[in-house]
Amino acid sequence: HKQISITYHFFIHTRSEDNMGSNVSSVHDVHSSMETKSALVLEIESRRQWRSLFDSMKGSDKLLVIDFTAAWCGPCKTMAPRVKEIASKYSNVVFARVDVDRLMDVAGTYKAMTLPAFVLVKRGEEIDRVVGAKPVELVKKIEKYNV
Repeated sequence: HKQISITYHFFIHTRSEDNMGSNVSSVHDVHSSMETKSALVLEIESRRQWRSLFDSMKGSDKLLVIDFTAAWCGPCKTMAPRVKEIASKYSNVVFARVDVDRLMDVAGTYKAMTLPAFVLVKRGEEIDRVVGAKPVELVKKIEKYNV
């Protein structure tokens, strides 16, 4: 008998605008981009997922960084790759992205009105925040509280 092995490889083609307003097309390897995304920044899709994460973090000394964002927020899009980069350097910090339009009650709880907003939480309590696209300030605060 012959054994046949088939490997599927999928690509997603996306169009977006770069900082200069030009349309940019890029091809993403789905397998690797999904792996990377899930490993670095948790996309919070529902209240149940949020509650589960929040409850699990309450009993932990780990730092939780909540990235409040929105599809229409330009500075949020600019910060997204920087947040992934920062998350890759702090494997013991949990990063969660919350779309304020999808989970308005969570955004309301943390009064995330100006975006992007990064709320730092430890044991269920807000300990600090960074408002605006300020990666250097975000790193400084992560360094301060990541004990």
